[in-house]
Amino acid sequence: MAKITHKKIESSTLIEVLIAMVVIMVVFSVAMGVFNNVLSSGISLKKLQAQAQMEVLVKASREEVLIESKTVNIDSVDYRLETKPSEIRGMVLLEVSASERGTPLGNIKCLIRANDGKATD
Repeated sequence: MAKITHKKIESSTLIEVLIAMVVIMVVFSVAMGVFNNVLSSGISLKKLQAQAQMEVLVKASREEVLIESKTVNIDSVDYRLETKPSEIRGMVLLEVSASERGTPLGNIKCLIRANDGKATD
């Protein structure tokens, strides 16, 4: 007659499994927080695009004889061009700033000759 042997199988208890799951969830949540901070603190593609567009706006403003303060919206980014009198005679300070939904993306300041529209950075 065949003899039936009962082998005891070792396994984890329900409490051990739950504790392991909690530890794994804590580790993943901390890792996601660090990953999110790294992504938000780095320079974004939107900031690079805004910087390039501000340089284009400065070049376009150099070619205009009469420079006026205005706001331009390009690709959901607001560019504010402001002219201010400069301490240097015959020069105007042009400040271009970019913001997206109130979040500043960057700004550029340059001096432009008031009489012929040519500028120096």
